[in-house]
Amino acid sequence: MTTQSYLPLVLLEYDNQARLISHIQRRIEESEMNKKRKALLALPIIVILVVVGYTLFLGIAPGFDDPTLEFPISETDRIVRLSAYHTPDWGEPGVFHSGIDLVISDNVTIVSPVTGTVVGLSEHINPYAGNMLFEISIAVNWAWVVQLVIEPGFLDETNNSLQSTMIDAEFGQRVQPGDDLATLLFSENYPHLHYMVGSFGSDVCAYNYSSPAAKATFESIAAASNSTIFYPHPALNVFTSPLVLIPLVLTGIYVIVVIVVFRRGSK
Repeated sequence: MTTQSYLPLVLLEYDNQARLISHIQRRIEESEMNKKRKALLALPIIVILVVVGYTLFLGIAPGFDDPTLEFPISETDRIVRLSAYHTPDWGEPGVFHSGIDLVISDNVTIVSPVTGTVVGLSEHINPYAGNMLFEISIAVNWAWVVQLVIEPGFLDETNNSLQSTMIDAEFGQRVQPGDDLATLLFSENYPHLHYMVGSFGSDVCAYNYSSPAAKATFESIAAASNSTIFYPHPALNVFTSPLVLIPLVLTGIYVIVVIVVFRRGSK
């Protein structure tokens, strides 16, 4: 075989090898792209399963039903006045009071106003007054949470340490209405329970979701102390609540990413 006749065969073999390598590379790229697509499609399912599984593990009731709240203090005769929900300019201009303050005249027992699971216990400094806050959060279901913020008004470490030992609630504890959670200690510096209820991440008025007996207690205290339970406030709009808006935004971003990835893979 002459050199001239051999050369086309070499070029043909080289071309076949190049095509084979290119084909293998494309198959590898397609395989990697398919893996990315599957992972991308599986991601939200995994996230949902983890979140739902964790809430069920804690004993949080599935669902979004409105709660019926009982009164959160046993010794109602020791409540001397209320500070209303949605009081304007609370602490600073433009800020509305996010709960109802139950101001006390002596030590009182804080009880669970609802059936739920204790999902939060924290201690932090009040940025407005400088006193220590002791917070107990109770998840009612996937949408509703009750926050009982114990504010004895102490500014010294000794009394704040004592108040800390008076918190009986434990993380993960299942509670029923009337279960003891803590003792709120009295001081001369506006001792009170900040009673706050959240729905889909937005604060709402606890009075509006209270049982008839609890409402009667609020009304009796308000009448005796010439105080207000709540100021006019907008109705809850679920679609503007953080726990709805954030998932919607993340879903939108996820859809865009999926579209980009799948279009890129189809080219």
